[in-house]
Amino acid sequence: MEIILEKEDFLNGIRVVEKITSQKGTQPVLANILIESVASDRVRFCATDLQLAIEIKTKAEVKKQGGITLNSKKLAEIVNRLENKPVNLSVDFETNITKISCGKSKFELVGISATEYPKLFDEDGKQNETKTFEVSKNPFTKAIKQTVFAAAQQEAASVLGGVCINISDNILEVVATDGNRLTRTRKEINSKGEQILFIIPSKTLQEFLRIAGLLEDKDIKLVVDKNKILFLFEDVKFSSRLIEGTYPKYQQLIPTTNEKVVTIDREELINSIERVSVMVNERTNMVKFSFADKIVDIQTDTPEAGSGEDTLEIEYDFEPLVIAFNYKYILDVLKNMDSRRVKLEMSTSLSATVFKQDRKTPEEENNYVCLIMPVQAR
Repeated sequence: MEIILEKEDFLNGIRVVEKITSQKGTQPVLANILIESVASDRVRFCATDLQLAIEIKTKAEVKKQGGITLNSKKLAEIVNRLENKPVNLSVDFETNITKISCGKSKFELVGISATEYPKLFDEDGKQNETKTFEVSKNPFTKAIKQTVFAAAQQEAASVLGGVCINISDNILEVVATDGNRLTRTRKEINSKGEQILFIIPSKTLQEFLRIAGLLEDKDIKLVVDKNKILFLFEDVKFSSRLIEGTYPKYQQLIPTTNEKVVTIDREELINSIERVSVMVNERTNMVKFSFADKIVDIQTDTPEAGSGEDTLEIEYDFEPLVIAFNYKYILDVLKNMDSRRVKLEMSTSLSATVFKQDRKTPEEENNYVCLIMPVQAR
């Protein structure tokens, strides 16, 4: 095998796939990237940890066909430090020694035969139960960003460790919850009458966001079967197993009768919370909100260290209410909103509070909703 690539093409191929390699697995080949010719002018870079798999195709001058797997960490370090010149990669298949040269720099890496690498994508799209959707990248990635942070981080294998995707009546609904908070966003898509509900691991979607940020594609195709999802970009394939199980009936969890509604400037609220959080108890992360006539006091205290307090002027005409939250939960949702003002819909000090963007119509406000459970104020 012998190929020549531009350094930036080589480096971009590595960047897209390297995070999917398994550095601590029992199979050494999974710590490697597969580099393989697929045409006279194209090569592909592949990686997998057996849960996720990725492939990117890029242009190259292929002098001799073939494939090899090379350690992702060492390969990335080498290519990143090369001059901005064409890179020559050649493989001796008897020894699996790979020579990499660029300008006056020369390296040798001992690889593992491509025949030992797991087969990827060979069955995707062939199942009878497969459903395919095309979505615009920017709205879809925004929906993922607005929800994925609320998935349970310590329960990766359970349904709460994933993000629920519900496609029905040309509406894409994306939901995540860890039991203490819930986020839901809705986007219009052309689903061509298809209806499906599935759960994607949050780890998969974090990786998807990273990959999408490296690519210029405007549209993404989703291919879904009963236990796997495939994301198709123009030059990239990315697949993941889905989480099996029944997702909570989230529609029933979102309150619709909270009578206390207050509208607050979003940036002012973020700044106020960040100021007082300097004195937060790091064990509880609790920030207390005291709503009264036209103001809200935001307070933190750590008995052994001190306290902090900040006051905002607001429109509030209800009886006084004291309610406490994990401040990180509030910042997560506020920083994923883009409206100038936000609405808080509250009832009691122990019932769920709903955060919405302040929009022109209730329908627009309901397109992105975050529910946060209070904590016991002391």
